[in-house]
Order: sequence, then C-alpha cells, then structure tokens
Amino acid sequence: MTYNRTILAAILAATLASCGETTSDKAAGMLGEARRLLGERQYTAAKDTILSMRKRYPEAIGARRQGILLLDSIEMTAATDSLRHATGEEWERLDVKRRFFERKLMEDLKK
Repeated sequence: MTYNRTILAAILAATLASCGETTSDKAAGMLGEARRLLGERQYTAAKDTILSMRKRYPEAIGARRQGILLLDSIEMTAATDSLRHATGEEWERLDVKRRFFERKLMEDLKK
C-alpha cells in the first residue's frame, strides 16, 4: 500500500511540475535560445527558432512581439556581417537590406 502511494505521489509531483511552465515561459525560453544563437552568429537557426516559437505558441503575444523585434535584429546583423565580405552590387544590396531593417526596427520600437 505504501509503495502505491509513493508511486502515485511521484506521478502527481511530475504532473504538477510539467504544468508549472506556462506558454509564455516556454515562448520566452525559445526567445532566449534565439538570442543565444544570434550571439553565436547562427542566423538561420535563430530565425527558425523564432518562427517555430510563433507557430507553437500563437497565444504568447508578448513573446511574439519581442520575436518580431528580434527577427529584425537578426536580419540587420546578418546583413551587417555579410557586408564585411561583399563588394560592388552585392555590397550595395546588403547595405540597402541593413538600412531597411535598421529603420524597421526603429519604427517597431516606437509602438
């Protein structure tokens, strides 16, 4: 009888622990992961993480707003990084892209 209660208590504790993390917490965790990837210059993985977060947690509005800003930052940083190695028309295209995302980010921050 004690054995059954112990197992039941362990199952209940595990269930309650898994319920403790909210959708917003999970979305925020994915944003943190995307920021880490951005810091490591893994731009595609960072963007994919945000897009996945938006798809998995559509109700996490705050995280989705932050995700929009972070996506702009990723695009701007990736373009800036690529500018270092570009020349001619490619440099001009990347510079336009960088300036676009820089302006977009400034507008998004006003909201």
